[in-house]
Amino acid sequence: MSSKSKQARQKKNQPKKQKGKGRKGKKKQKKVDKFAKVYSKQKKSVPVRDLYQVMRWPKYIKIQRQRKVLMKRLRVPPAINQFTNTLERNTAYQLFTLLSKYSPETKKQKKTRLQKVAESKVIGDNVKAKKPLTVKYGINHVTSLVERKKAKLVIIAHDVDPIELVVWLPALCRKMGIPYCIVKGKARLGKVVHKKTATALALTDVKQQDKNAFAKIIDICMPKFNDNVETRTKWGGGVLSSKARKAIEKNLESSQLSKKLMQEQKIRERIIKEKLEQQRLEEEAQKKKEEEAKNGKPEADKTEDKTNEKKKTKK
Repeated sequence: MSSKSKQARQKKNQPKKQKGKGRKGKKKQKKVDKFAKVYSKQKKSVPVRDLYQVMRWPKYIKIQRQRKVLMKRLRVPPAINQFTNTLERNTAYQLFTLLSKYSPETKKQKKTRLQKVAESKVIGDNVKAKKPLTVKYGINHVTSLVERKKAKLVIIAHDVDPIELVVWLPALCRKMGIPYCIVKGKARLGKVVHKKTATALALTDVKQQDKNAFAKIIDICMPKFNDNVETRTKWGGGVLSSKARKAIEKNLESSQLSKKLMQEQKIRERIIKEKLEQQRLEEEAQKKKEEEAKNGKPEADKTEDKTNEKKKTKK
């Protein structure tokens, strides 16, 4: 028999190793991802970095952000600053739910309505075709409605660009006594009117069932926008950057520290003066004692002897 066959038989005859009875202290190795990048000897994960300043932003985003910062830093006149005062979230939600009921017809809806009117005329029915109650849009149309006092409520977007398109409209509404409100988002107004954006909307009338909700909205808008004098006179902007604020705080802290140090120094000087004065007085008292010890009698005793001698001479 060959040596290879013998070795094979011996391996077969050997008892099998039981599981779990291996070498002591041997631990299972963790599975390592082959494609994971290693950045140190300790095999740490990729460090998280803030890439805001590193990233190369598009030009339009840069301009947006620079403009926003400028509007914060510069002093903004009240006519422009009034557009920062917008409707609250709950009232805005109520307003947009109301506006959604009066969104204008689409082209298809208008076509079908006009076709029905034409068919009725052909048949001979005297049906009066009434236009549905809808929200009016377009800055020229809205201004004409305000000037003729037909608008019941004017809704203006806060982020119109350029702002000169809308900046005069609140003043006109106040002059004509028509309630107005400023709402966040020209895109939201555009959605109501099936457009991308809309600068201003106007409601001329409302159905009987929605009159209570409409009256509530007007009650909120009148004191907040029409009768609010603060928003018309309040200047905006002038907000310093975090860096500038920190620098001012640092200067204030340093000035306060210097004041404290000056006060402490004055107190120390006063204490030193008091101590020096005390030492001088003590030294003077000690000198007097030494002089008295040299003369033999203290000065007080000498004065007493002189007075006694004078009395005796008189006798």
